[in-house]
Amino acid sequence: MEENTQVAMESAVPYESKSFRQPINKSWDRCVSYGLNTQHRPKPPQILSDKLADILKKHEKILQIAHPYMKTLSTITVKKGGILGLSNSEGVILHIEGNSSGLKELGFEKGCIHLEKYMGTNAIGTCIETGKPIIIWEEEHFFQALRRWVGFAAPIYADENRLDAVLFAMIPVENACRTTMAIISVGADSIESLLRLTKDKECLLSMQDMMQQVQNSIIEASSIISHEVKNSLTNISAYIQLLQLDKSINHFRGERILREISRVNRLLDDFKILSRHQQKNITEQSLDEALQSVLYIMRPKAELNKVEIIYRPNKEDISVKADKRALHHVFINIIDNAIQAMEDGGSLTIEWHVQQEPHEVVIKFTDTGPGIPADEINQIFQIFYTTKKSGSGLGLHICQSIIKCYGGSIEVDSIFGQGATFIIKLPIVNH
Repeated sequence: MEENTQVAMESAVPYESKSFRQPINKSWDRCVSYGLNTQHRPKPPQILSDKLADILKKHEKILQIAHPYMKTLSTITVKKGGILGLSNSEGVILHIEGNSSGLKELGFEKGCIHLEKYMGTNAIGTCIETGKPIIIWEEEHFFQALRRWVGFAAPIYADENRLDAVLFAMIPVENACRTTMAIISVGADSIESLLRLTKDKECLLSMQDMMQQVQNSIIEASSIISHEVKNSLTNISAYIQLLQLDKSINHFRGERILREISRVNRLLDDFKILSRHQQKNITEQSLDEALQSVLYIMRPKAELNKVEIIYRPNKEDISVKADKRALHHVFINIIDNAIQAMEDGGSLTIEWHVQQEPHEVVIKFTDTGPGIPADEINQIFQIFYTTKKSGSGLGLHICQSIIKCYGGSIEVDSIFGQGATFIIKLPIVNH
């Protein structure tokens, strides 16, 4: 480094800490290697308007994220007679808040490239070189033309290893103070955090879309396989019945085979329901109408099994978002389970109320059956778990899966020997 350059560097005492001394010294060395002279005026190249439009579009996301932060922070820098800006990792100024004719003459305009080889030691270019926050105080600028200003800059990383942008400020020396660096750093950190959060969200949405496509393919394949298996089982059932008629097979053993075939058929039907609600047609449903429709279907079975169904609707009906068939399936399954549990008859009370925090409806199905043992309560929603001889173990699991799809929950409250209450919670549609 030239002697007069070194003297200028050593005589500058712009702030208490010397932590930026080393990177600034190295920056001056680079400026000398570029053939720059301290007497030169900054001459940053200007990006052509059509190319600048492409660059701005490429950085549209970070500009949207940064804009509200820059509006807030600029109230401080503009009041001090300075500007606040954002550049990309190539030093191209993307946006500036504030207006200073003196800085415009030095090339602080949108589309100008502020790398060290054009601007000497400067906040933007030196921040890009080091990848770290930096303050360039008056005499620390390589070009004398910049020395009545103090430059502040902090990097913004899209991920751990890739510099995405630089948040910078230029303030007149007489109005500058160290606290501005803290403000710029906090602003850059906030923009960086939101940028990463946005990128993570996009990544998750992309993965979700990919998983949905895979899931749809699996569901389609499962549906085809299920259809073919059911066809084969139908043929097998027919052959077993023919063998029974010909007395070529023991009747008791034939009936046992047919029962097992029937069980597999029910299992395949349950799988079909499990996959069908994934391809849901969600619309607003009147809760009262949905329950009334189900009760119209289930009351005859309840009466045959000596079960009284007591329905206590709210005075004011509410709506939920759900697939009509899937919601009916849930209600039918829970009512059917209650009827089966009360082998000697009993009563099933269905009631619901609105809960304000959170804004949801709570639907309760309370039976007078034997209840559920404590060691089984945590297992009843698990796939393939069943206590019924002919159960598939999919019924309650499917109900839980459907309700979760609509942002709700299903749980059970039971004391063994004193009945059980199944509780469904669903978000309410606001009007």
